[in-house]
Amino acid sequence: MSSFGAETGSAQGRVSQLEDLNRETRRIRTTMEGATGTAESPDGLVEATVGVYGELVDLALDARIYRMPDADVLAEQIRAVINEAHSKAQDAVRTKLPDLFPMDLDGAEDFAFEPFLRMAGRSTDGGAR
Repeated sequence: MSSFGAETGSAQGRVSQLEDLNRETRRIRTTMEGATGTAESPDGLVEATVGVYGELVDLALDARIYRMPDADVLAEQIRAVINEAHSKAQDAVRTKLPDLFPMDLDGAEDFAFEPFLRMAGRSTDGGAR
């Protein structure tokens, strides 16, 4: 085989890897679209639904919050509920994509980049999973 043929074969292999990466990325995106988590405060006054990337989808405040004169306490309660809902959204995705998201990830940074780091590692390891 000529050196041109070897280069073409290598290029075809790279194209195949890129196509595989594209399919895997679309699978991840499809799975993550619409994934949410919902949490409620212990007293039931605050309920939040948050997307997997931390976007606030819904926030419900019971009218009884106006009886609470401490805005700092209310703000802390809202923050805690939103963070818990965010964790639940990420856990839902981890359950759907266990091959890409191990349950022991530390934070949002790991969650955001882990699948792509794993895919990049697979492509440099010759496609091993």
